Amino acid sequence: MKWVQIEIPVRYAECDPMGVVHNSNYFVWFEMGRIALADAASLNFKKRHEELYVPVIDIRCQYKESARFGNTVILETALKQPTKATLEFVYRLYRKHGRQLLAEGYSVHALTRPNGQLLLRLPEDVKQCIDDFLGGTP
Repeated sequence: MKWVQIEIPVRYAECDPMGVVHNSNYFVWFEMGRIALADAASLNFKKRHEELYVPVIDIRCQYKESARFGNTVILETALKQPTKATLEFVYRLYRKHGRQLLAEGYSVHALTRPNGQLLLRLPEDVKQCIDDFLGGTP
């Protein structure tokens, strides 16, 4: 898999009173990773928003260790090669200092038109962007 990496400084607003990141923020960070990967793959979800929606249909996160206020975390995001009209992203979250694994997860996304029509196959331009991005990766 081809991984896209971003660094995220943990903000105070993302934490509980003990300085531990609230679990819901991991899903926000996963979305940040998806957007970074989509941009790297020239999928440009922002531009496509008027013609294509990519709703989450399944998402999971397995927590290993807590992220804390003041940490910088590294999020790695990969896209599995699609076999149908869904996209599956995989996530690994590390504490930057010491590269300790904090969480792993995945999300699965359907593709729909703004009117709710479910797509049964990837649009050709989306498939081409994904193939170009993943090209040469095992």
